[in-house]
Amino acid sequence: MSIDSSWLRKRGRGIHLTIRDIDCKDFDAERMAQDFAEMGVTFFSFFAGGYVTTYPSKLPYSRRSPWLGEQDITGAIVKAAHARGIKAIAMADLSVLPPAVAEAHPEWASVDSEGRPYVGTSGMRTACIMGGYAEGYGREMVREILEQYDVDGMKFGGGSYGFHGVVCYCEGCRRDYERAHRRPLPAREDWEDPEWLDYHRWRVQKTSERVRFLRDMVKGIRPDMPVMGNGVCFGAVDWTTNSGLDIEEMAPFQDMVQIEAQDRVRIDDQLNARWQSPTWTGEEACYMTSVTEDRPIWIVVSYFKAWPWRRAAVDYAEQKVFMAQIVANGASPMVNLSGGPPAVHEDKRGFRAPTELYHFLRDHAGYYDGDRSGANVALVYSQETLVYYGKSDKEARYLEGFRGYEKALQENQIPFDIISAKVLDRSHLDRYRVLVLPTFACMSDASADALRAFVERGGSIVATFETGLYDERARRREDFLIADLLSARYLGETPHVDGEEPEGRQNYHRIGPRHELLAGLEGTELVPAAGRYCLVEAAKGAEVLMTLARSFIIFPEGLSYTAEPDLGHPMMIARTHSGGGRTVYLPGQIDRLHWKGGFPDLSRIMANAVDWAAGGDLPIRCDAPTTIYASLRRQEGRAMVHLVNLTGGQRYFAQVVPVRDIGVRVRKSLVGASPRAFLLSDSRRIDLRDEGEYCAAVVPELRDYDVLVVETM
Repeated sequence: MSIDSSWLRKRGRGIHLTIRDIDCKDFDAERMAQDFAEMGVTFFSFFAGGYVTTYPSKLPYSRRSPWLGEQDITGAIVKAAHARGIKAIAMADLSVLPPAVAEAHPEWASVDSEGRPYVGTSGMRTACIMGGYAEGYGREMVREILEQYDVDGMKFGGGSYGFHGVVCYCEGCRRDYERAHRRPLPAREDWEDPEWLDYHRWRVQKTSERVRFLRDMVKGIRPDMPVMGNGVCFGAVDWTTNSGLDIEEMAPFQDMVQIEAQDRVRIDDQLNARWQSPTWTGEEACYMTSVTEDRPIWIVVSYFKAWPWRRAAVDYAEQKVFMAQIVANGASPMVNLSGGPPAVHEDKRGFRAPTELYHFLRDHAGYYDGDRSGANVALVYSQETLVYYGKSDKEARYLEGFRGYEKALQENQIPFDIISAKVLDRSHLDRYRVLVLPTFACMSDASADALRAFVERGGSIVATFETGLYDERARRREDFLIADLLSARYLGETPHVDGEEPEGRQNYHRIGPRHELLAGLEGTELVPAAGRYCLVEAAKGAEVLMTLARSFIIFPEGLSYTAEPDLGHPMMIARTHSGGGRTVYLPGQIDRLHWKGGFPDLSRIMANAVDWAAGGDLPIRCDAPTTIYASLRRQEGRAMVHLVNLTGGQRYFAQVVPVRDIGVRVRKSLVGASPRAFLLSDSRRIDLRDEGEYCAAVVPELRDYDVLVVETM
């Protein structure tokens, strides 16, 4: 029977169902499918084989649930789902070895340098992707599932490829690594050691090869079977790098790409909390829809309060706005039900948010299917910078700066995409008016040439800190690779704004000549500065619009001043190039400081830089609080401004505070003559005013999520 995969090209509404052993005791597939249908679910994945097996496998080492008996839960799930028009994707998890498998094949396990197997909290051994589990037993498991069941796709759990955050010294790893590098595996993690960097590159390569192998393995059994895996983006930086995962390398070998956004907060045994960004899901959707382009993106959020609570539901308000950002940026949402179908969850309050959102998507599917981004600004993300420049402190050295600029664009409702440094070619870059390079440190010659050509064609660039100062493996250059574009010459130092003085000083940017780039800062001469900065000399013809003031002590307050002259080091350099393109270079860590401190003045400066670089040609403009997240999606003759209300106070958001009278202006060129406007939530017409190049509307109230549609009549 051939498989119809056309459903993949439409925006879906998903569930991932983790089935525990005990759920097999009285699993009600009919009730599950009915609950999903009532929620508006169009597809779901579920545990079929691996360390939990939900069908009567005939394989010798199959680890069936003790409660399975003679039941065929996999078969019942597929039948019940198809009866309601819901797609069912079987999942095999090859990350751990069931006890019988580990005993029969110890060579399939990951081991430490002493040959001792890595054992998880479950007591099961961790499988190594070089050990042979997938090639042997895993292949037969997948064959058994695909030959017995009419599933709509095959999925592999995230641990089925990757190195689980450990260095494996099994015979397969030793042999392959030594053949490639002619030396033993490294003894320990050390991001300053070139040998460790070689090892990291090797494990990324092996992980990508494994993704391709699993895809080919499935296609060898069922050529038309869609295949997907599970991964993470740079937001989950520890999992990404420690397991050798690079989604840009993995995505080409999958028919649909699933990315996790599960952690909200991690709380340690001292009750220290580490929160994930509230806009993580939007970030992942922005990035992945540009990385994959022609493949569907599914982003998984937890039903539960991770981490580590898997039985307490996320609060309604938080879940609604977290998921809404996924659909606002072109991807499909999935909810991970860790522990059986809805009926067995002890906390059922969490189903309200996905149900509301899924019904909204179902009722307005025509405004989502086939849409595309309308942004003309792109943030450039560099995996090489994250890994090789970031080294052992990737968040502080790279990710916090990247997210700081992201935050400034979000706060000022400037729509943007996130594109990979690996796709800096004309076909991708000509979609944009402005490229933002937050500490794009590890830059190749090819990337630099592409950026120069972009500016020559009239494109503009905004860059921060050590952009272009390192090669692809984080070896520092004598000068910026794009010094000509930045209009700055590196003077060989990246000092701290405190200079050589002890801590306990205050530092500022000094506002220079009045300019469009400094709009909104009237009435002040200083804005906060902190961190490090590149000591540079501005090129002739460039404008220096901010400089570094002289630092001075905080206490005692009566002596909190300096009579010394300012240092005068450039902190903002702007230039209009001969081809019409503009560049703004910010030599300090203004983006990282904004991520850490949230200073409105810094947000305004970074937004101004993009606005000026675009020549004022932004597709939308909003008069809204900084807590309103806006994205722009397009269809022929139609602009759709997705608005997500993050006005919720303290995380977890227990409530979303409605915001009224949000002004939105949309460029007429996006929608043609005589457009009309309305909100998807109620279809009521909204008056449009003519404001020159824009048509303007006022959204009377935004509760949590809505879409302003402006289209040709």
